[in-house]
Amino acid sequence: MPVITIKSLQLDKTVNTSNILSKLTVKTAQAIGYAPEHVWAAWEFLTADNYAVGAKLSNHQTQTTHSPLVRILSFEGTPQATVEKMMQTVAEILAEELNIDIGNIFIEYSEAHSGQIFDGGQVIYSKRKS
Repeated sequence: MPVITIKSLQLDKTVNTSNILSKLTVKTAQAIGYAPEHVWAAWEFLTADNYAVGAKLSNHQTQTTHSPLVRILSFEGTPQATVEKMMQTVAEILAEELNIDIGNIFIEYSEAHSGQIFDGGQVIYSKRKS
């Protein structure tokens, strides 16, 4: 159940975030052996001059500063190799689709813990034995 959330400044009008979100879910699912419907993604835009890097503000996404801020949330116990595959896949897709350097993408990975997720009408617990 990886959930990919992206926050960025406004993008060039030619960038189609819907297509990027679809590509992110499908390619990330392939990379980690999940069905695409088990990977979710959303994009939020920050308003102009509401994102500072040091003292520098910007009103649009740049190629070298003001990285897209990405968070990947997944269930606890995900192997480190899988975490790395997810982050690398997301970074490569964003770099290509946004035409920015991969070094200008920030990704944070977070784990959701057993009993702390509500989905499908119920609280979800780990299937791993403690």
